[in-house]
Parts: sequence; structure tokens; C-alpha cells
Amino acid sequence: MRRQLSFGFEEAPAASPEPESAVAPSAPRDRGTVLDADPTVPEVLRRSALSLTERLAAALGRPVRLVVTDNRRTMVSARAAGARIEVRLHHMFLEADDAVVEALGRYLARREAKAGAAVDAFIEAQRHRIGRRRRRRTSIRTRGAVHDLAPLFRSLLGDFPPGAMEGVRVTWGRRVRRRAGQRSIQLGTYVPQDQLIRVHPVLDQAWVPSFYVATVLFHEMLHHAVPPEREGGRVRYHTATFRARERAFRHHAEAERWEKAHLTRLLRGG
Repeated sequence: MRRQLSFGFEEAPAASPEPESAVAPSAPRDRGTVLDADPTVPEVLRRSALSLTERLAAALGRPVRLVVTDNRRTMVSARAAGARIEVRLHHMFLEADDAVVEALGRYLARREAKAGAAVDAFIEAQRHRIGRRRRRRTSIRTRGAVHDLAPLFRSLLGDFPPGAMEGVRVTWGRRVRRRAGQRSIQLGTYVPQDQLIRVHPVLDQAWVPSFYVATVLFHEMLHHAVPPEREGGRVRYHTATFRARERAFRHHAEAERWEKAHLTRLLRGG
């Protein structure tokens, strides 16, 4: 097996499914509120929900239990619940007009393609109402025993357009025990949902030059700056544009030579 280093683009894990029970409006995002069951819901919101429930029931021809959500992924879902149908809708639908509600009813009842397209168009027009994903709490540690990621990060900002790295955070990762026979190591990862770059702490050693740490950091910054491309059923993160910009980095050739000479030591952890 070939020994190797790797750099990562990491998708954050999907959130666990939330329970279907009624919760208060102040509950965390992605939970639903059964508006007719919650006394703390403002009256104006209750009236809007009641109107939407009645219009949906008329469109579907059966009783409806409405659950309003602030989900960031699923805007519409439905399931049978005894004699009723439980419909979970993003709160944007509280302001939907009759045409959209009728299309929603036809889509939920018969999966009618034309109705589905109308619902999709409404969601796209209301996309600004979809809440941004809250960042997971992460302990940020830029100052290591030898290398400080913060000034290295700032020194690389000039390689990108102004504001391109706004919101991006960098931190040293956690130290993990090396596995026996380990033949690869992931020196950096980028989590787009959190706009977070993690650098492997194996690089925080005196024998690792700062230009090599900067090269790893630059690679992960490129993941933020250069969007992935979909090719058939696959997503390519290291696109031709990505590789070209990586090769043009001022320390790229020097870092490759250093890495080749010190690969075994990196894999050993120092």
C-alpha cells in the first residue's frame, strides 16, 4: 500500500431527526410547532396557520394536522396519521396565496409534476426566509507550541480577492493516537458548513517549516474559494481550476520537495 498524505473537504454530518411532538416556538431550529396545540403562539400566527390548514384540507379532501417548521433542508413533507394527513411545512408557506396552496394540495395528493414545479418556484422565491445553519460550537486554537496559524492565515489573504475569506476560521485539530501501521495522514480539512479549517497538530513541531504549514493552510483555503463541480453523479472538489491555483502558490514546489523528503517522519508523528 502506498504511503500518502491527504487534505480534506469535509461535509458536516447531518442532524439527527427531530421528534414529531409539539414544541414551543422558542425551541431549536428544525423542530416543528403544532400551532393549534401551543398556547404561546401569537394570535396573528395562529390565524394564518388556521387559514392554511383549512385551505389545505379543502385541497386534499381530508382533515389536516399542520406542523410549521424552520427546517433548512425539507420545506414540505406529509404522512398519513390515522384519518388525517400530517403536513410539515416551512413557515414561508404561512404567506402562500391560494394558487400556491392549491398546487401544494395537488402535489401532496397526486405528486402532480406541474403542481410540484409551482411549489418549487414558490420556495425558490422565498429562499431568503430559510434560516442559515447555526455553527456548531468549536474550540478555536490558532496558537500552537511552535506555529501560530492566525498570522499564517492573514499572510495568505492577499492570494485571494478582498473579502473572499470572510467568516473562515482556522484551528489546530485535536491530537489523536497514531494507529499501528498507519500509512496515510490527513494534514488538513475544510468543513464548508462551518467555514472551518482544521490543521493536523503533527505539523506543530519545530522541524516542520512554516512554509509547509502555510501550504497546507492555503490548500484548505482553496476549498472555500473554489467551488466543487458536479460531473455525472460525482462531485469533484479538486477541479482543474483548483489544481492550477494550487500549483501557482509560491511555496508549492518547495513544499512538495520537503514533503517527499520527510513523509516517513510525518507518518510517524515526528
